[in-house]
Amino acid sequence: MSAHNRPHKCTICLKAFTRTDLLKRHAASHANTGSDQSATAPRLQGVDATPNRVTKACRACASNHLRCTETKPCSRCVEKGFDCQWSNLAEGLENGDSSDEGSDMDTNMQSEADVSSGVLAQDGQSTVESDCLGISMEATSSAPTGTSLYASQPVHHNGLLAHTSSGTFTPMRTSIQSQAQSPNPNFDVNLLFSDFPDLGLVSGSWTTPLPTTVPFDAAIELDDMDLQFLDTYNTTADQNEPASSTSNQIRAEAFRNFQWRFRPSVNDHAGAEEHNLSLPEAIDTTSPESRLSVNLRITCARLKSSIRDRILTLVIKSCRPGNLSKAVSSFPSVELLDTLVQYYLGSPMARTDSYIHTPTCDPNTKRPELVAAMAAAGAVLTLDPALVKLGYAIQESVRAALPEVWEKDNSLIRDLQLSQAFLISLELGMWSGYSRKAEISESFLQPLVTMLRRDNKLKKTRYLDLSLDPNLDDVSLEKAWHTWVDMEGFRRLAFRMMHHDAKSSMSLFPSPLISYAEVQLHLPSSPQLWMATTPQQWKQAVLAQGSPQKLTLFDVLDNPEATSAPDVAVDESLSREAFLSCVWGMAWEYIQMSSLQRAKPRRWNDFVTTTRRDELSKLLSHFQMSINLSAPTTANLELLIRLELVLLHLHTPFEDLQLFAGIEGPEQARGISPAVHEWARGEAARKAVWHAGQALRLTRQLPPGTIRDFTAIMVYHASLTFWVYGLVADQQGPSRAQWTESPGDLAPPVVWLDELDGLLLQRFLQLGSGCPCIHGLSERGEVVGVPLSSPDQVMEIVSEVLRANFDRATRPLLVEKLVQLMAGLQRSSRGAEGGEM
Repeated sequence: MSAHNRPHKCTICLKAFTRTDLLKRHAASHANTGSDQSATAPRLQGVDATPNRVTKACRACASNHLRCTETKPCSRCVEKGFDCQWSNLAEGLENGDSSDEGSDMDTNMQSEADVSSGVLAQDGQSTVESDCLGISMEATSSAPTGTSLYASQPVHHNGLLAHTSSGTFTPMRTSIQSQAQSPNPNFDVNLLFSDFPDLGLVSGSWTTPLPTTVPFDAAIELDDMDLQFLDTYNTTADQNEPASSTSNQIRAEAFRNFQWRFRPSVNDHAGAEEHNLSLPEAIDTTSPESRLSVNLRITCARLKSSIRDRILTLVIKSCRPGNLSKAVSSFPSVELLDTLVQYYLGSPMARTDSYIHTPTCDPNTKRPELVAAMAAAGAVLTLDPALVKLGYAIQESVRAALPEVWEKDNSLIRDLQLSQAFLISLELGMWSGYSRKAEISESFLQPLVTMLRRDNKLKKTRYLDLSLDPNLDDVSLEKAWHTWVDMEGFRRLAFRMMHHDAKSSMSLFPSPLISYAEVQLHLPSSPQLWMATTPQQWKQAVLAQGSPQKLTLFDVLDNPEATSAPDVAVDESLSREAFLSCVWGMAWEYIQMSSLQRAKPRRWNDFVTTTRRDELSKLLSHFQMSINLSAPTTANLELLIRLELVLLHLHTPFEDLQLFAGIEGPEQARGISPAVHEWARGEAARKAVWHAGQALRLTRQLPPGTIRDFTAIMVYHASLTFWVYGLVADQQGPSRAQWTESPGDLAPPVVWLDELDGLLLQRFLQLGSGCPCIHGLSERGEVVGVPLSSPDQVMEIVSEVLRANFDRATRPLLVEKLVQLMAGLQRSSRGAEGGEM
């Protein structure tokens, strides 16, 4: 409230008040002597009722309601390394305009607060200091032994906590239940401060609490300090503590370093990578192709020099004149290109056999754009620094060349090989770790979707039924085989594109380009038909399966176990991926509806959204039970991780969590803080961290070198969910107060989020009881439990999962950037736990 709205001023100290009775009470405090004051307004013993105020407080101390010093820069700013600014503050302080101070707090909040939230001392005494008022209070504990909660136990909040034989941790911090509902003369007032929020929670200053033994006949008149405290509540108090500027800035800097979004500059263009088209003259003592391990050739035919020349011609057309000579002279040899193609076709991570028919894949008869795209993908998979640069340079050339090919001859937009090459190029760019490539790949997926959609490749009417005459001659049989291979190739390309679209949407949160309702084609045929190496084998497989039941995605959505029926011959792996892609489209709809409902809760009833979430959760649970986990493969593990991620997003406003983490800067982080706190109080947050824990458990089972691309993004999503919940939910009282069944049982039961379901887990999910933890390793290599309330330790454990999956120093760029991003969040959470949040 401004000074001109306070017409009544004190003639002694010039403080202004809104009412005359407040001014009279204030004037009486000036007239009272020390003895008179004791008689008329009893105070706490040992408390200086009239603390000295400095002439000019600096901006940092004023905004945080902390004591400043006369000398500038003040001692606190010097100690904390802040920029001490004290100009333009004297007038407001001299007028006693505390409401202005409160309003400035939201915009000038500094990184650290010197005022602790209260600590229970082991000797039975507790000292509570309030620097903003310049007072201190000492109170002697009078609580009996049985009523002190963790009074003599050290607070373990940041370290690794060992799991004891009884299934519980060593005593850790817990929230104090409200014990002040009825007067209790034996109650220790210090317990109220054992987990009290930081003074930055509200815009006003805290008054000194009265002792529990104050006589009820004592005078309880409001003094000057009380009036000032009440006057600050003329401003709006934020009930959720905003994140400090320093911790938010650390997080924002981490996201900027990660380059989650592309920030174009004059140096960003299509020719920026052309110098990588030529390999260094001497990488090391061996040739690049000799260092690649290709144990099994996928295609019998070796790459010929003619196809290398066609690839080089493709590259030259997109190359700038200044880089032509070097690119031509040092372009990879035909042996290296052949090795890279084989490396891509045989990689279990690429899973090329799901949409490229390797039995008929002769690189010398394929289009140069497709061969170049496969060579680029193989180079990126090697993780060799020079070859990775080469791969991305070729990928850029292929991406630029394909639109020109289509423009010259529009009939080629129906060509299967060009569409396959384009999708490979988009996949490389999306998971490259380069923000420019990722944004281009996201935007260029739309033309490919449109081409297949307009050609009716997403409808079953575009595909002919498989009917084979057993009396066909060899020439007719081979022709029928190739015709079926092309038709099946388009079907599998459509599902692979749908899969890529869903993964892109789950990673970056754009709307899926392909609706689950428009994909009406039949599911891919069985691997026995697709992987037949000769027309005769294909014929035998067709005749052996007879007339199997044909399924669409709608059938699988109705019954997730339909693909396992004996009369069904489909590719179960691709069908499951397609199922999850469709479910993600439904989940995306729910996320949008839920976001709208949270924004306008009075307009939209949450009954529909809650019902929709429950239906999707049951559908995914049914689907999970249909997967055979007796011998989990890499494909099934990644499928289950993806399933857990969909469930995680059903219970998490993930975009709000990213804003809270600082992806859009400190201001957006502070603005979204109330919504994140509200989410952390509910059952949905507990279910979210449970699904994150299951995703972490499954990720640890993946073979070395496989946590990359979209899988690495899923690990990051799980880690961010842990991290936000650990920062926010640890500050909540009601949802985590009931940790024990009896007052004597002090240690909360351990709830392992990265283990299978159990009774303790269900109690945690439904009641919020227990201490949620994940497994980690101590410095001595021992398995210990790390509570989510230690977000820095939790983030370290999850990032170590990414690092440990690669036994070499070289990791994919996307994985490396995710590790660095998680390290930045880890650094910011250390300060936040210390009182900066």
